[in-house]
Amino acid sequence: MAFQCDGVRFFVLIIATLCFSLFMADGAAFYSSLILMKDVKTSPLYSNDSAAVADYGSWNLPLAERRFDYSIVEESWLIGGLFVGVLSGVWPLTLLLHRHGPHRLLTGIGVSVTLLTAIAPFVASAGFPYLVLHRILHGFVLSNVSPILGIIIAKWSASSEMGLFLAFLTGSIGSRCGWPSMLFSHAFLSGVVTVAWAIFFRLASPKRSKTPYKKIFTSIPIWAVWVATFGNYIVSQFSITFFYMFLVSALDIDVETSGFLSAIPFAIQIVVKFAAGFISNRMDLLSELSKCRFFNSLAFYGAAFFFVVVAFVHPEDKLICALLAMVPQAMIGFNPGGFNKSSVLVARQHSPTVLAVTQVILCVTLFSGSFLVPFLAPSGTLQEYSAVFLVYAAVLFLTNTFFVVFCSVEPAEWTAEGDDSLAKEAI
Repeated sequence: MAFQCDGVRFFVLIIATLCFSLFMADGAAFYSSLILMKDVKTSPLYSNDSAAVADYGSWNLPLAERRFDYSIVEESWLIGGLFVGVLSGVWPLTLLLHRHGPHRLLTGIGVSVTLLTAIAPFVASAGFPYLVLHRILHGFVLSNVSPILGIIIAKWSASSEMGLFLAFLTGSIGSRCGWPSMLFSHAFLSGVVTVAWAIFFRLASPKRSKTPYKKIFTSIPIWAVWVATFGNYIVSQFSITFFYMFLVSALDIDVETSGFLSAIPFAIQIVVKFAAGFISNRMDLLSELSKCRFFNSLAFYGAAFFFVVVAFVHPEDKLICALLAMVPQAMIGFNPGGFNKSSVLVARQHSPTVLAVTQVILCVTLFSGSFLVPFLAPSGTLQEYSAVFLVYAAVLFLTNTFFVVFCSVEPAEWTAEGDDSLAKEAI
């Protein structure tokens, strides 16, 4: 299928980019607000008297002045609850995707995410158990992001621009505001892009073909993608959740400055992902397989190297130390030319199925990572985080080595079986 209207195609890309970025930012925005939510010292009820007992989350206080004294275990559950929801929702929402298509499903997801984000401050005031359930439900409605992403790539991107579209659609937008206005602003923006998606995105219902599950799950190149996915997201958990906490607790940087600094890696990743996708599609000196290995190694081995540097080099200047910690996060941005691209090139019309499994791996990895860092760095000191960085480096090295050995960029044999109309349209 030829793309004769580039303006429409790229407008859909922009809307999809905003949808995915804002919906995922809604889920991540909670982590930034958590720092302020649990800072009881900023509550008007706080007293230096250790014997004093106060209800920091009282409904009698203005919403912005409510605070919540969570334990380390409770905090881990609030962080990991989102990923429990994602895991539980992957297959149900994937079935809905096949039945109703991305237009209706993402519209419903957008409405749900908007409402859940808007009511989060009130649910927090209701109590910890309710907030955990809220986080699980929020994760449930976000669980179908990767399968929908696969359909948009297959239907709306030319083959020569695969890396570029992947770069935009997997880009992240970091937003750091105050509590609770940050959550309200995210809800408003999500509502706006949901309306835009509902109005402008149209996709004909795909012709159904039998999904070769057994062949997909026994495909070594697909397993290479999934192993790389594990390595990618065990480290991405640091960027999404713990970098902000690292700046505040380990480096003792003030909350406002930490909020600004924690957004920088996401901004750099957007630029790096765009550049990686652009260069990958125009680098004629290397074969597609060599390019795939090169960019994934640049992302994984590069990030592993700098994590080792950050683990052992501790400059006295806190800002320099913070900048060093940003480098491995930025290096991960080269992955659109690596395992992400390999996934779509190998699976073709079955990308939604492969990406559904990717989503499962993603949420299991992020959930386990929610407990890994608190376990290795319970006090949040720089020395404790050094152990975290070394674990990240080892995981990146091992997972990329497996990917480089077993990856592929050729369409799998099972993509030619049955109805392959989607594959032909994507080429």
